[in-house]
Amino acid sequence: MPDWITHILVPWTIFTILGFKYKQFNQQNIAVILMGALIPDIFKIYLLLDQIGIQMENFLTPIHLPAGSILIAGVISLFFNEKRLIFFFLVLGISTHYILDLLMLNGGMSLLYPLSLIKWQIGIISVTDYNITIISIIAAFLVFLINKNVNKT
Repeated sequence: MPDWITHILVPWTIFTILGFKYKQFNQQNIAVILMGALIPDIFKIYLLLDQIGIQMENFLTPIHLPAGSILIAGVISLFFNEKRLIFFFLVLGISTHYILDLLMLNGGMSLLYPLSLIKWQIGIISVTDYNITIISIIAAFLVFLINKNVNKT
């Protein structure tokens, strides 16, 4: 199940590996990508708000749609000098989030909302299956060790 750990470790692993060849994927830019990977799950704040009696689920749910996430990324990028670059890296992170979510058996996602309400899913991972989390932890640890040795030389 792509939980927040998986949503962080998978893009960190992918872009750290790409950083061996492409210098654009340095640790600062990877940090922005990781922020982007978490943007779609901002909507889960509604769970906290429900506990104090504020019903915001219908208002916050569009954040977990590509259009909503990209809109949030656009707003965040306005706070930086290199707006286009920050926006690009945030969208890379958002993309990894949705790719992982598409792998789940959860009824699908409306990727093209508001243009289409068709739900998409690849559906190869159960919501209760944590094997992808375990695999991502192991892969990230191995890449961390390799990266540590590469940066020593």
